[in-house]
Amino acid sequence: MKKLTQKEEQIMALFWEKGSMFVKELKEVYPDKKLHYNTLSTMVRGLEEKGFIAHEQFGNTHRYFAAVTEEDYSKGALGNVVKKYFNNSYKNVVSTFVENKNLSLDELKRLIKEIEGNKNSQE
Repeated sequence: MKKLTQKEEQIMALFWEKGSMFVKELKEVYPDKKLHYNTLSTMVRGLEEKGFIAHEQFGNTHRYFAAVTEEDYSKGALGNVVKKYFNNSYKNVVSTFVENKNLSLDELKRLIKEIEGNKNSQE
C-alpha cells in the first residue's frame, strides 16, 4: 500500500469520519481554512489516482468517498513501519516495546493469551 503524506492522511481521516463528500463540503470541515478549493480538489484527485478515494458523478460534479478502510490503511502502514525499521519482524517490535518499558509483563502475558486463544479457535 502506498504511503500518504500528512495532509493526505488528514483528508482521509475526514472521509473516514464524515463519509462521502463533495470537495466543497470537505473544504468546510478541513482544518486549514486558508487552503484554496483548487488545491484541496487537486489533493483529492491525487488520492483517487493512488486508489484511496473513489467518486460518483452528479452532473458536472463528483462526490468522493473513501475506497480504502481506515483499518486496512492502518494495517498497511504498520506493516511498512515493521518492514522499514524492524527488519520485517514483529518479534523485534514487541522486543523493542518490552525493552523500552512501553509494554508491561502483564500486558505481554495478556497478549500471549490472546494469541493462543486465536490460534486455538483456528484449529
